Parts: sequence; C-alpha cells; structure tokens
Amino acid sequence: MNSYFFENYKKLKYPKLNNKTNGLRNAQLGAIHSISSFFTLNKTKAAVIVMPTGSGKTAVLMMTPYALEANKVLVITSSKLVRSQVSGEYSTLKTLTKINVLNKNIKKPKVFEMKSLYKENHYNKIENSDVIVATPQVGLSLSRVENIRKKFDLVLIDEAHHVPAKTWTEILENINKAKHVLFTATPFRMDNKTIKGVFVYNYPLSQAYKDGIFGEIQYIPIPNEPNKDYLIAKKAESIFLLDRKKGYEHFLMVRASSRNRAIELQELYSSETILNLQRVDSSMSSKTVDKIIDTLREKKLDGIICVDMLGEGFDFPNLKIAAIHDPHKSLGNTLQFIGRFARTNTENIDIAKFIAMNDEELVIENKALYKSDAIWQDIIIDLSENKINKEEIERKYIGDYSIDKNEQIDPDLNLSLHTIRPNCHAKLYKVTGFNIHGTFPEICNIAYGPFLNEEDNTIVAIGKGYEKPKWYAGNLIKNEENHLYIIHYQKETRILYIYSQVKSECVYEQIVESFSSNFDKIPKHEIHRVLGNLKEFEIFNSGMQNRFNESGESYRISAGSDVSQAIDPSTGRLYSAGHVFCKAVQEEQRITIGYSSGSKIWSSSYANLKDFVSWCDLNGAKIFNSEMVVKTNTNFDFLPIPKKLEKYPQNIYFADLSGESYANPPIVYDNTESTLGIITDLKIRIINIKNDMITIQASIEEKEQSLICDINGNYQSVNEEILIYEGRQKISLSSYLSSYPLILRTTDDIMIQGNEISVGNPEAIVFTSDNITTIPWKEKYDTNVSIEFRTSKTRKKGKSIQDTLREVLFENAELDYIIYDHSSGEIADFITIQSKETEFEITLYHVKAMSAKNYNSSIGDVYEVAGQATKSIIWLKNKSTFLNKIRSRRKTSHCEFIRGDYETFLKDMKLKDKVFRGKIVMVQPSICKSKAIPYKIQEVLAATNYYITNSGKVKTFEIWGS
Repeated sequence: MNSYFFENYKKLKYPKLNNKTNGLRNAQLGAIHSISSFFTLNKTKAAVIVMPTGSGKTAVLMMTPYALEANKVLVITSSKLVRSQVSGEYSTLKTLTKINVLNKNIKKPKVFEMKSLYKENHYNKIENSDVIVATPQVGLSLSRVENIRKKFDLVLIDEAHHVPAKTWTEILENINKAKHVLFTATPFRMDNKTIKGVFVYNYPLSQAYKDGIFGEIQYIPIPNEPNKDYLIAKKAESIFLLDRKKGYEHFLMVRASSRNRAIELQELYSSETILNLQRVDSSMSSKTVDKIIDTLREKKLDGIICVDMLGEGFDFPNLKIAAIHDPHKSLGNTLQFIGRFARTNTENIDIAKFIAMNDEELVIENKALYKSDAIWQDIIIDLSENKINKEEIERKYIGDYSIDKNEQIDPDLNLSLHTIRPNCHAKLYKVTGFNIHGTFPEICNIAYGPFLNEEDNTIVAIGKGYEKPKWYAGNLIKNEENHLYIIHYQKETRILYIYSQVKSECVYEQIVESFSSNFDKIPKHEIHRVLGNLKEFEIFNSGMQNRFNESGESYRISAGSDVSQAIDPSTGRLYSAGHVFCKAVQEEQRITIGYSSGSKIWSSSYANLKDFVSWCDLNGAKIFNSEMVVKTNTNFDFLPIPKKLEKYPQNIYFADLSGESYANPPIVYDNTESTLGIITDLKIRIINIKNDMITIQASIEEKEQSLICDINGNYQSVNEEILIYEGRQKISLSSYLSSYPLILRTTDDIMIQGNEISVGNPEAIVFTSDNITTIPWKEKYDTNVSIEFRTSKTRKKGKSIQDTLREVLFENAELDYIIYDHSSGEIADFITIQSKETEFEITLYHVKAMSAKNYNSSIGDVYEVAGQATKSIIWLKNKSTFLNKIRSRRKTSHCEFIRGDYETFLKDMKLKDKVFRGKIVMVQPSICKSKAIPYKIQEVLAATNYYITNSGKVKTFEIWGS
C-alpha cells in the first residue's frame, strides 16, 4: 500500500507568486527544488536549508514530504507553541492551499501532535498517522523505541540551529536510516558546535530585503541613564500611539531577560503608560499562554511582555515595535528576534522599530549594534550574511580533509573536525623538507586520525594520554585524556606551527623531527614582529630579562591593566624584552596576542580549524616580513629587542644556565640513570670560541661532557654522559640546552642566548682597582697560593688558600656565622653572615688558586672564579631562596657551620625587621693591585663588577688579591 505523500505527489504544484495570483516566493522555489535535487544523489546525508525568518520556510517544510514521497514523517519543533502551529498547518494545509501549491479539496494527511513522552498507547496513533509533530524531549523518547523509529523515512527539524544540542543530535542518530532535512535562519550556535549536514540552499538576507520579504528596520537609541527602563517604556508608548494614529496596526513586544524582570516591567508599564499589555512566561500553563496569544491575535491587546517564549517560529507580522530592555548577547538570538518584526506578509504595517538603550560596550560579532548612530538595516544584513558565508566556507574547508585509508576510526567516537575549537596557541619552527605524510611519534599515542589537508599543508590528530590522579600515589589508576594535535606548514615562510595540548619541549621536538628534515626555532627578534600592524596597545602581562643577573632576578614578570607604565628608560638599560601578552586593535577589531622567547605565540581566543590556520598564517607573514617595524607607542618600546647572532665575539668570558633552568631546575642523571643532582649543580666552562661555534664543558660530580653550540643556538655532543629529566622523558643535555640555551656574556656588556645577541652599554663598564683588597698571603699567613684547598696529596705542600681564608674570617669577631660549603653544587666556598642593626649582611667567598708563576699573567686564573662569582647571585635573590639552598645543602651533609650553629642561625634569619643584603668576594691571589694589570684581565674584572653590582641583589663586589 502506497503512502499518503506518495499518492499525492502528483498533485503538488509549483506556482510562482505574482501580482495577480498567490504562489511560491523565489526563496521557497529555490529551497524545495534544492531539497529534491539533493536527495537524488544522497540518501543518508542531511540537507540544511538556510532561509531568513519570515521568508516562508514553514511552507517549504510542509511541501518536503510530498516532494520526497515520504512514508512517515517526524517533525521536531523547538517549542510547544510552534508544535501546535505546525500540527495545525499539516492538518488543514491552510498555507499550501492558500498559495495554490495544493488544491483546497485535497485529502489532508493524518497528523498526531505528540504532547507527552512515548507510551505504548501511542503506538496505534503513530502507526495510523502520516505526520508526527513533537518537541525535542518527546521526539527523543519516541526515537529510542526500535520498532517505532524504523517506521520513519523522513525527519524534518525546524529551527535546526538547536540540532547540536544533545537531545536533538540523539534523535537524528537514532533515526539514522531516514532522510534528514534541517531548516534554520541562523546556521550557527553560541557554543560553536556544528550543525551536521550539507548546505543545499542559502537564501541571503540581502536578497530577502530586495524581494520585500525582510522589511525596513530602525534602531531608536535611548540615552544611557539610570532610569533607562522608564525612558524605554515611555518611548515605546509614544511610538505605539503615533503609529496607530497613522493607521498602522502595530503591536508591541517588551523583551525581558528573566521572569522576574518581566514581572517588574509589567508593573512599570501598568503604572507609567496607558498600554494594555499582558505578560507571558514559562511559569504559565500552555492553556494560559494560548489564551493570551489568541487575545493578541484577535487584536484585543496592545502587546505582550515576555522573555524568549515567542521567539522562534512565532508568526504574527503585526508585531512591529520592540522595547528591548534586556538585549540578547548572541548574533543568532538577535537575528531571530529581529526577524519576528521584519515580516512583511500582512497589510497596514510600516517599518519595524527597535527601542533600546545606547550601549557601545555591548559588542556582537565585533559590532557595536547598540551604538547611537548604528544603522541596523545595513549592519544586520552584513552580520547575518558574513556569519553564514563564513560557516559555508568553513564547511568546504573541512571537506578538504581526508584520512589515510589504512587508518582505523572508532565508529562510536562520532567526531567531526567542524567541532574542533582549539585555543590560539602554537610553537613555531623554521623548517626544511616538510613531509605531510610523516608519522606522529609514539609519545603522542595517536588514536584518531591523522586527517590531512594536502592543499593547506595541515594535519589534525587526537592522541590518548593517561595521567595518574593527583590524589593517588600508586600506579594502578590512571585517567584517560584526549590530546589534540594540529600541525600546519606555511609554505611561503617555511614556518611549521605545532598546536599541542601537551606543552612539553620533548613532545614538540619529536613532532617537528617527524615531519621535517631540519628545523630551527624562531628567534625573538623575528617573533616580536607579531606585534606589527597593530594599534591601541594595552600590555597586561610582560616579562623582562635582566641583562646583568640571569641567575638572580633573571626574569621579572609584571601583570596588570597596563604594565608598560612601570617601564622607563633606565629599566631599558637593565632589562631586555622577554615575553609579552597584550590587547590591541587589528583592522578595527580588538584582539589579544602574545609571544615568548621559547618560539611560541598565543591568543586568548578560540577558533575553528580554518580560522586557527588563518591566524597562524597571518602571524607567520608578519614574522617573515623583515621590513616589519613594531611600535607599540607604550613604554614597552624602551625595552631593547635582541638581534640575530652573526658570529660569536671572542671576548665571551662567562656562561650560565637560562632563567627557565633556575626557575624549574630538572634532575640530572648519568647514562646509567644514577641521579647526579639538579641542573643548577652543573659547572660550566668555556673551552674554545670560533666565529661559528663555541665549545663548552659541563661537569657534575665525576661526569664531564663537552658540547658544541653552533651559530643557530643548537647544541650537539658526541658522547652524551649527562641526561636531563624533562617532563616525563629523559633527554640528552644537548637537547635540553637547545631548548633552554645557555646565557653567554662578554666583557663589553653583550648577552647571547641561542641565536640572538643583545648589545648593552659597553661605555658603562669601566675598570677600577678600588675594589681590590691586598691580602698578605705569604708574608703574614705563609700560604701556598698554588693550592686552593688541602687534600691528602697537597697536605705536605703547605697551607692552602682556603686554610688562610678560614683564618682571616675567624679574625673578624663581628661575623656571627661562618659556613664552609666547598663541593659540587656549592653556594660558595665560604659564607659569612653578620647581623647588623638594620640588616643581615650575607657574604659569599669564591676561591681559586694561582696557576701562573707571575702575578696578573693568566687570564685563565680569573675566568673561572669570575664566572662562579657572577653565577652565585642567584642564592642572594631573597632570604627565602638563600635559606632553601642552605637547607638542601645541609641534607647532603654540606654547609658546615664552623662558627655559630644551624638552629640559632635559622631563628635569627626569621627576624623580619632586618633587611637582607648581599656581598660577593672573589678570592684570587694571582691578581695584584700594585702591579700593572693587563687589559684582558681588566676587561673580565670590570665586567664581573658591572654585572654583579647592577643585579640589584648585591651591594658590594670585592676582589681579595695580593
């Protein structure tokens, strides 16, 4: 037996509307033919029909079962009110017969308006009906019954922008063998979830305006004053009365944001206006609401007060005045609301008027819609079409992704790339030999994908991660996590962008190694260009690297509304720019953008996949543009930006770990996985300097390792003796230093890190011998200055420098505590604490033996101890840092108190009324004040004094020589 719609298909007509007869509008003709055409080739995909509110999509929805010769149809509507309207339309075919699509005497379909959740007594009604109309929850209950859902071969969704919501989605998934047609005026959602389906017809709002379907609209602003509700109400009353005098049958809707607000406004309009209004809200029964709506349609009211109950699907074209006391915040809801008033399908109506408070701070899709001079006719059309066109472009873009036929997809995952919304964040590399068909490293544990877009050089994949809960100390329980990975290669700039939720240097490097043959990080002077072509900067988070004290306050972070105000020219002489995060204006739109020296860029915004790739490309084009000039016009411009390192200067005398290494020092192992200490225990020496490379020796305990750093800041080592525990992986020291490069300093105020060089103020470095103190090593103390400390081998060679220094320190009765700490990872060889009236003076003594026969003749005697002295500034950063280091050294049986005791020392240091002051002494007998000091040694001594005294943590630097 053939179905009702099959039998009546031949009776369906397609008359065109003209001046003489009723018929279908252009939008309706285009939509119904697009649906018919689409399902000649597609049986399972969903068709999405985009038609503006008021363009007649209800008629298209009713025609669809006839055009597709459906057997049984399920119609899902957004509300009970619309459910009742659609049921009535199908039962009477009033609209289709009025526009001559069907004859008036045609047999009507059997319609079941399903008002409650599915029960067994519904079965016969469903079996005997051609059309079942239900709201989402009712439709869901029906779709879960297997022998019922199989009966439907067509599902029609009204207001389809609700479809991604869980209920709607499950209905479509349950009835997945049927054809799906989704109707909407706004195919986008606030939650950015996708409406799954193919856009088969999009009737633009501008065309609806040209065709006279979408009428004239006008925004009437009210001054932003405390009594705005009263002003809006009185203006609404005035416009209503004036329009009625002009002969227009206009009615008013008062829009509130909540039931309580609606009650409040009802009292206001009742007491301050003569308008006859009634309130409609969700607390009322359906019967009460229907009665009020009927009274409105009978034109016995002047209007209604409501929240959102009469939004979608409500058809009363005489609603022409909107008093917007509480505006919608989303574009979709705003367009739906405006569409109710822009209808033109009735007589005696004029333009639609919207009365609302002037609020330039309320921005919808980057448009100040409620600005006093806003022209809604143009703005609304542009907003709608731009948003819909963007949605269509993104769908096409997502369609360009494909998955390798050998990859396995979990059918239960049901994940669409259209639903991916990464936060804008990427690690950048300059690469050669990009291979889009590379394989993700095992550490990513890819479980879904990868998806490839070969046209756009983009890869998307999802990996599984397993983390032990923080509350659990065992190994049995682990939480499963899904980690998103996006790789994009910008061919023009050769920049590879990596988005990874696991922000580990180890993961980043393994990924870039898997997809390229060679790579380098983007230097700071290039990545700084992402701030180009922006204006109206507000810098609310920035980092400044101390060019003199990488190991003390190596990095100063400031946060606030505009932290640049705290920067002045003197700050620029002490610091260079680190990371920055700011607000700015880009092409009249407010954005956020940030970058770090770790070759990362980020924003606080989230984006769909296409927009994320566009965001990467936009910033990459800036980075690639060597002519780009960055000017923030804030005090941030005082901070110097590093330049590219072209060759290593020969006067590098000191190398130390980066600020990141000191902030989060990882554990150090040998290649047998025995723990050696932490990375700050490493001793680092410069062995050789060439134009294009520098050789460095790192040592800890008995382990030594030589490393070569090239001109690009990449470290390599032949034998990896030292390993670093970084993240969850053990990596080589060379890999670690390539990610966190050492800081190299010259004697003329140049700082080098990675492949960047920062030039300071060499004129400020001036040698003086005033800080050199003469110690009578041989004359008074009979010291063998070639012996640094006594061992079993040197015991018979006389008194060591350390022996003498101990004696000298004990001669000073004002010293409250004397600590001996000579060993690997030391604070200094000796530490003294003197408690003064207003301060604690902490002095660190660094000792080095004299290797040369003559005074002032060996630069090597000076280099190492000068480096140790500069590096030790970190321990004088503050009282807490100093005490924590003492405690950790004590745990390993170091920091021997040779005057005073440890417990008393701790009690004394807790006194809060005393300032913490630092002092560093370099003990080197080879330096003689009374003899001529060669220029090379002067350079090192002057630079050491300059760096230490400019650190802000050490008030005095002294040299104890001969």
